[in-house]
Amino acid sequence: MKLDIQHISVSLGGQPIVKAASFGVHSGEFVGIIGPNGSGKTTLLKTLRGLYPIDSGSILWDGQALSHLKEKEIARQVAYMQQSIDISFDYEAQDIVMTARYPYLKWWQQEGLADKAIVEQAMKEVGVWHLRNYPIQSLSGGERQRVFLAKALAQQTDVLLLDEPTAALDLVYADDIFHEGRRLCEEGKTILVVVHDLELAAKYCTKLVLIAEGEIIAVGTPKEVLTADYLYRTFHLASAVYEDPYFKQQRIYIFPKGTTDITPYQRQKVSDGVAMSIHIDL
Repeated sequence: MKLDIQHISVSLGGQPIVKAASFGVHSGEFVGIIGPNGSGKTTLLKTLRGLYPIDSGSILWDGQALSHLKEKEIARQVAYMQQSIDISFDYEAQDIVMTARYPYLKWWQQEGLADKAIVEQAMKEVGVWHLRNYPIQSLSGGERQRVFLAKALAQQTDVLLLDEPTAALDLVYADDIFHEGRRLCEEGKTILVVVHDLELAAKYCTKLVLIAEGEIIAVGTPKEVLTADYLYRTFHLASAVYEDPYFKQQRIYIFPKGTTDITPYQRQKVSDGVAMSIHIDL
């Protein structure tokens, strides 16, 4: 499924949050949305799901205007996993995942054998089927995130929108979820994910969208977007971005605030890899 975002602007409470944003996404891409806190990342993602109205511009899913689609039509095409979910009742994990089947049922219908099979497959796919009868409140943070990812998969959409799916998770769970996302994209899914861990984004995402103060600053591959100059402009970081020669992935070295020169150790650290760009805050 192709996504075209054309000059969209979004305001919340009378304040402009996203300003004239434009970019495109093609089927099978794993797109990381990155930027400083408060830059508009989550607002952008929610707007793509139709949860916030746009002031101007257009959002097209396979040529169809999002504003012309009904809720269930959107839900059959796009699954949204929000950043944090407050569940006050102690539902079992399997019941949480089953709620993803609502776009395919009439108001009077109960889930059938086919729905149950889809839920089982989704939970097995992310490794939580053995937790199906556990109360959601009894699960660890990483297990809960996997359950909610299974819920998104059980919705059987071509597109997944994930808002910081690894927030507050340890390194192993975070890497596992991004590894799973990349695998799904290689099988044909399209994923847009809000992510704070820039090295994780560089490792797994095929495209990055850099946003700051509501404006799109750069769109491209991780190597094109994660440069020292862009990091300085948006995050105000003095950094060196280089290629790790051992694991063949991008690394980012952050210099202490106020650095005006590189120490011999830091210079060696960069030269051990293939230096892509260096920005020192002079």
